[in-house]
Amino acid sequence: MGLAIGLLLGAILLFWLGTRHRKKVYAEYEDDSQKYTATTTMTLIKQTKSETQRWEDTGDGNRELITDICYLPTYEYTVNGEVYYYTSNHGSDTEQKPGMQRTGYYDPSDPKNITEYQPQKPVLGGVLFFIPGVVLLIFGVVVLRNSLW
Repeated sequence: MGLAIGLLLGAILLFWLGTRHRKKVYAEYEDDSQKYTATTTMTLIKQTKSETQRWEDTGDGNRELITDICYLPTYEYTVNGEVYYYTSNHGSDTEQKPGMQRTGYYDPSDPKNITEYQPQKPVLGGVLFFIPGVVLLIFGVVVLRNSLW
Protein backbone atom coordinates (compact mmCIF):
# COMPACT_ATOMS: atom_id res chain seq x y z
CA MET A 1 0.00 0.00 0.00
CA GLY A 2 2.92 2.36 0.76
CA LEU A 3 4.32 1.80 -2.73
CA ALA A 4 0.97 2.68 -4.29
CA ILE A 5 0.74 5.90 -2.29
CA GLY A 6 4.32 6.79 -3.27
CA LEU A 7 3.55 6.20 -6.95
CA LEU A 8 0.36 8.26 -6.77
CA LEU A 9 2.14 11.11 -4.97
CA GLY A 10 4.90 10.95 -7.60
CA ALA A 11 2.25 11.22 -10.33
CA ILE A 12 0.68 14.24 -8.62
CA LEU A 13 4.11 15.87 -8.30
CA LEU A 14 4.88 15.30 -12.00
CA PHE A 15 1.48 16.69 -13.04
CA TRP A 16 2.11 19.77 -10.89
CA LEU A 17 5.63 20.26 -12.34
CA GLY A 18 4.27 19.77 -15.87
CA THR A 19 1.58 22.39 -15.30
CA ARG A 20 4.14 24.87 -13.93
CA HIS A 21 6.51 24.25 -16.84
CA ARG A 22 3.70 24.59 -19.38
CA LYS A 23 2.60 27.92 -17.86
CA LYS A 24 6.21 29.14 -17.91
CA VAL A 25 6.85 28.33 -21.58
CA TYR A 26 3.52 29.85 -22.62
CA ALA A 27 4.34 33.02 -20.64
CA GLU A 28 7.74 33.21 -22.38
CA TYR A 29 6.04 32.74 -25.76
CA GLU A 30 3.51 35.49 -24.99
CA ASP A 31 6.32 37.82 -23.87
CA ASP A 32 8.39 37.12 -27.00
CA SER A 33 5.44 37.40 -29.39
CA GLN A 34 4.58 40.82 -27.92
CA LYS A 35 8.23 41.92 -27.89
CA TYR A 36 9.47 40.85 -31.35
CA THR A 37 6.78 42.52 -33.47
CA ALA A 38 8.88 44.25 -36.13
CA THR A 39 11.01 42.75 -38.89
CA THR A 40 14.09 43.85 -40.76
CA THR A 41 16.53 42.33 -43.21
CA MET A 42 19.82 41.21 -41.67
CA THR A 43 22.87 40.88 -43.92
CA LEU A 44 25.66 38.44 -43.08
CA ILE A 45 28.92 40.38 -42.82
CA LYS A 46 31.25 37.75 -41.33
CA GLN A 47 31.44 34.34 -39.70
CA THR A 48 33.62 33.38 -36.79
CA LYS A 49 35.02 29.87 -37.10
CA SER A 50 35.16 27.85 -33.91
CA GLU A 51 36.94 24.48 -33.74
CA THR A 52 36.56 21.95 -30.95
CA GLN A 53 38.52 18.72 -30.77
CA ARG A 54 37.41 15.57 -28.97
CA TRP A 55 38.45 11.93 -28.80
CA GLU A 56 35.96 9.35 -30.04
CA ASP A 57 36.08 5.55 -29.76
CA THR A 58 36.18 3.88 -33.18
CA GLY A 59 34.65 0.60 -31.97
CA ASP A 60 37.77 -1.50 -32.58
CA GLY A 61 39.53 -0.43 -29.40
CA ASN A 62 41.19 2.61 -30.94
CA ARG A 63 40.40 6.27 -30.49
CA GLU A 64 40.25 8.96 -33.13
CA LEU A 65 40.66 12.71 -32.78
CA ILE A 66 37.55 14.41 -34.20
CA THR A 67 37.42 18.12 -35.03
CA ASP A 68 34.01 19.79 -34.86
CA ILE A 69 33.72 23.07 -36.75
CA CYS A 70 31.04 25.66 -36.06
CA TYR A 71 30.56 29.00 -37.81
CA LEU A 72 28.90 31.79 -35.80
CA PRO A 73 27.43 34.46 -38.08
CA THR A 74 27.52 38.20 -37.46
CA TYR A 75 24.79 40.22 -39.13
CA GLU A 76 24.32 43.89 -39.87
CA TYR A 77 20.87 45.45 -39.98
CA THR A 78 19.37 48.92 -40.12
CA VAL A 79 16.39 50.25 -38.17
CA ASN A 80 15.23 53.86 -38.63
CA GLY A 81 18.51 54.74 -40.34
CA GLU A 82 20.67 53.42 -37.50
CA VAL A 83 23.02 50.48 -38.14
CA TYR A 84 23.18 47.61 -35.63
CA TYR A 85 25.22 44.41 -35.39
CA TYR A 86 24.10 41.04 -34.10
CA THR A 87 26.24 37.95 -33.52
CA SER A 88 24.13 34.83 -33.47
CA ASN A 89 24.35 32.07 -30.88
CA HIS A 90 23.01 29.62 -33.47
CA GLY A 91 26.02 28.25 -35.29
CA SER A 92 26.19 26.27 -38.50
CA ASP A 93 28.54 23.54 -39.64
CA THR A 94 28.70 25.05 -43.13
CA GLU A 95 30.32 28.32 -44.06
CA GLN A 96 28.02 30.81 -45.77
CA LYS A 97 28.93 33.65 -48.06
CA PRO A 98 28.90 37.22 -46.76
CA GLY A 99 25.98 39.16 -48.19
CA MET A 100 23.45 36.42 -47.49
CA GLN A 101 20.27 37.92 -46.09
CA ARG A 102 17.64 36.71 -43.67
CA THR A 103 14.75 38.17 -41.73
CA GLY A 104 15.34 39.40 -38.19
CA TYR A 105 12.59 39.94 -35.62
CA TYR A 106 13.20 42.82 -33.25
CA ASP A 107 11.64 44.83 -30.45
CA PRO A 108 10.56 48.23 -31.88
CA SER A 109 11.21 49.91 -28.51
CA ASP A 110 14.75 48.46 -28.42
CA PRO A 111 16.07 47.57 -31.90
CA LYS A 112 19.26 46.07 -30.39
CA ASN A 113 17.03 43.28 -29.07
CA ILE A 114 16.75 41.05 -32.17
CA THR A 115 16.38 37.36 -32.93
CA GLU A 116 16.67 35.23 -36.05
CA TYR A 117 13.60 33.17 -35.32
CA GLN A 118 9.99 34.25 -35.09
CA PRO A 119 8.48 33.23 -31.74
CA GLN A 120 6.77 29.84 -32.09
CA LYS A 121 3.89 28.65 -29.96
CA PRO A 122 5.17 25.86 -27.67
CA VAL A 123 3.89 22.43 -28.60
CA LEU A 124 5.43 20.11 -26.03
CA GLY A 125 5.51 22.41 -22.99
CA GLY A 126 5.15 20.15 -19.96
CA VAL A 127 4.68 16.89 -21.89
CA LEU A 128 7.92 15.45 -20.55
CA PHE A 129 6.39 15.68 -17.08
CA PHE A 130 2.88 14.51 -18.00
CA ILE A 131 3.90 11.26 -19.73
CA PRO A 132 5.85 9.86 -16.75
CA GLY A 133 3.05 11.17 -14.51
CA VAL A 134 0.51 9.07 -16.41
CA VAL A 135 2.79 6.03 -16.16
CA LEU A 136 3.17 6.51 -12.39
CA LEU A 137 -0.59 7.03 -12.04
CA ILE A 138 -1.33 3.78 -13.89
CA PHE A 139 1.22 1.80 -11.87
CA GLY A 140 -0.03 3.39 -8.65
CA VAL A 141 -3.64 2.42 -9.40
CA VAL A 142 -2.62 -1.14 -10.37
CA VAL A 143 -0.50 -1.58 -7.21
CA LEU A 144 -3.26 -0.07 -5.04
CA ARG A 145 -5.89 -2.32 -6.63
CA ASN A 146 -3.74 -5.43 -6.14
CA SER A 147 -3.00 -4.54 -2.51
CA LEU A 148 -6.69 -4.00 -1.70
CA TRP A 149 -7.91 -7.25 -3.29
